[in-house]
Amino acid sequence: MTELRVRDLFSLSGVLGLMVGTMSFFMYIFANGMDVSNLDRALETGAIAGGVTTVVFLCYTSVRYVERNRKMAEAAVEIDPLDRLQALLQSVEESSSSLPWSMEQPWLVSTHVRRDRGVMTVDLHDLDVKLSRFVVDQIIASREWIGRVRIVTGRGLNSKTIPKIRPMVIERLRGVTRELNWELLMKKGSVTLRPIGDAPTLRKWFLRFIFLGGPITFAFALAFRDLAGEGSYDQGLRVGVVLGVVLSGLLASYRERQ
Repeated sequence: MTELRVRDLFSLSGVLGLMVGTMSFFMYIFANGMDVSNLDRALETGAIAGGVTTVVFLCYTSVRYVERNRKMAEAAVEIDPLDRLQALLQSVEESSSSLPWSMEQPWLVSTHVRRDRGVMTVDLHDLDVKLSRFVVDQIIASREWIGRVRIVTGRGLNSKTIPKIRPMVIERLRGVTRELNWELLMKKGSVTLRPIGDAPTLRKWFLRFIFLGGPITFAFALAFRDLAGEGSYDQGLRVGVVLGVVLSGLLASYRERQ
């Protein structure tokens, strides 16, 4: 996983702000006609939209960056979850050796329990329904430390009758996702369990809101005041303040994911 640095936060925020500002510039031009007299106002609109976007994104990612680094610094040194899961499922490899197809298609923890693009992946191909259910039960029992995990179920195209493993996996997981605070993401040949995370405490929400609310509300207030134009400065200012406070409250409510 690539380490995110402080300068990356500024770079990403600047690029995103530039993109939004450029789009706003052209949208203003297209909406008001290709006239030279509209150029100054279009540039102002683009600059305001880009600047506000940069401020909002930078504030939000800065909070996430600080909290993530603090959490990593306080965390104890732990065993790699992949190594831990492979050790946990070693008995499945031993049991699968008795399956009729094990000589040609063995199920091995070294090949079937792996990371794919940074996501823990457990492949149920080459297992029967009984062993597949055992694997799913072990994953459920490991909720506290396993984090995000993808279970490759296949589509059941090789089944002689109807698919058996995929329906079993989906039924088993649907019964526990709400209880264990998991989000179930389904694709044609796999299902992914993503921890939803816990809602922030009131104290943490308030600290986030204080950190985010100032710069975001200030940026929104100035942006909407200028966009409102002469004669409507006060109305634009009030709208910007309200929207800035609401957005800050929403951003402060994000859940910590594993």
